[in-house]
Amino acid sequence: MLTSSRGYTINYTVDGDGPALVLVAGTLCAAQHWRDFGYVTRLARDWHVLNIDPLGHGASDAPHDADSYEAAGVTSDLVAVLDAEGVDSTTVWGYSRGGWLACNLASRYPDRVDRLVVAAYAMNAYDEEVARVLEPLAGYLRAGNWDGVWEALNITDRDFQQMIESTNDRLAVAAAIDGSLRPTRFIDPASIRCPATYYVGSEDWIMPHVRADVEALGATLDVIEGQGHIGTFFAATQQALDVVATRLS
Repeated sequence: MLTSSRGYTINYTVDGDGPALVLVAGTLCAAQHWRDFGYVTRLARDWHVLNIDPLGHGASDAPHDADSYEAAGVTSDLVAVLDAEGVDSTTVWGYSRGGWLACNLASRYPDRVDRLVVAAYAMNAYDEEVARVLEPLAGYLRAGNWDGVWEALNITDRDFQQMIESTNDRLAVAAAIDGSLRPTRFIDPASIRCPATYYVGSEDWIMPHVRADVEALGATLDVIEGQGHIGTFFAATQQALDVVATRLS
């Protein structure tokens, strides 16, 4: 753990040797999920893995005020981890909201990011994402309406639901969503200068927006068949690792 320049405690773990690779989890997810679902074990064979809990998630601090989660601040938390580990530049792999953070890092600190791996996120999804997912999700979390959360995310597996409910501070996650919209969640694809590779589930509503990102950036794209937004991370670990390993080799 470290204390960032903003005074928040940010949790992260380090595994493996080789070039640096940062993993950034999504909304309602944590660094532990990268470990529990098999990503870290595979990646640590070839990479020096920095596995970060974004503010409001996992074992990092979890303030309930949205101002703490504005893009500039939560991106600076990632830079603080790089500085603490003496990493000048790195590959950054983000899933969902973690993709938003990864793209923010590449946009705001271009000298710190060598390559992006973006899973189930698209900068071009901004308008639809806010109205379709983010605002309803934050509202359900603030109200303690987990049933609404799971209906919005189309998740029916009760074991999975209990895992997420028991490991999240719902008010912190709601604040993190709200804060990401201040002053805007939008990232201009033209601000990304490093190479990027995307992957997305074939059933994910975000697919057309991912294709728009890929076209704008001249990035690569892999589609994981039969998976939606959540399954791309939690059910398709091996497929995700295989496509990313191929792209980064």
